Amino acid sequence: MGINDGLVRVVDALPGMNRIRAVHRALASRSNPVYLEIGVSKGQAFQRISADVKIAVDPAFRLAPRTREQADATGREVHYFETTSDAFFDNEAEFLAKHPIDVALIDGLHTYEQVVRDVEKTLRYLRDDGVIFLHDCNPPFELAGRRAESWEAFMASQKGPLQIGIWNGDVWKAIVHLRSTRPDLLVGVFKCDQGVGFVRKGTPESTLPYTVEQVEALTYADLKADRKRLLNLKSPRYLGEFLKESAGSPRN
Repeated sequence: MGINDGLVRVVDALPGMNRIRAVHRALASRSNPVYLEIGVSKGQAFQRISADVKIAVDPAFRLAPRTREQADATGREVHYFETTSDAFFDNEAEFLAKHPIDVALIDGLHTYEQVVRDVEKTLRYLRDDGVIFLHDCNPPFELAGRRAESWEAFMASQKGPLQIGIWNGDVWKAIVHLRSTRPDLLVGVFKCDQGVGFVRKGTPESTLPYTVEQVEALTYADLKADRKRLLNLKSPRYLGEFLKESAGSPRN
């Protein structure tokens, strides 16, 4: 669904790292990589990513003809699945088994439960040295981190003539959830581009002690008070170390 697709050009124009550059770097050292993007929408990110096999998932693509042409030109095989991510994983197990994922970008529905499902289902088909990136993991203020079931619901929840067009939702809780329940994963967030989450298989440097119920009860005030610890916040410079470590894992 790519909720913040409209901001991609602005973010890309800024110096430093963002989710698209992180994906580029992760793919650069791989031979014939498979790339999965959940939440493609207008394709602002998908059209810029080059990979041998590209897989796009979104319940309602809004790709302009030129964008689709560019997206198709940057992959040997490009597959489009116009469906929810849950249905995609449920219905395309055979396809995914034939296309183990090297790099994934998850930028779909901005509810933490959906993001957790997207990550855990992607992990089933992720190569041992594969990596997952997530967008919207570090909301800069409380309104951007407001929970809603859709972009439309978020916009409708705002009163008055001025409306904020940045919605990160409670994606950040997915980071806390994974760091609390998956001791087999390294999970954290790069401090850039509204928070670029990262996930790979391996031993974490630290974990969190929360139960699922405790994660659900967390509020934006909790995040604001303890952001660095909860998210395992990292400088964008950590990307090189993260990718180097993932490259050291054996392939399936």
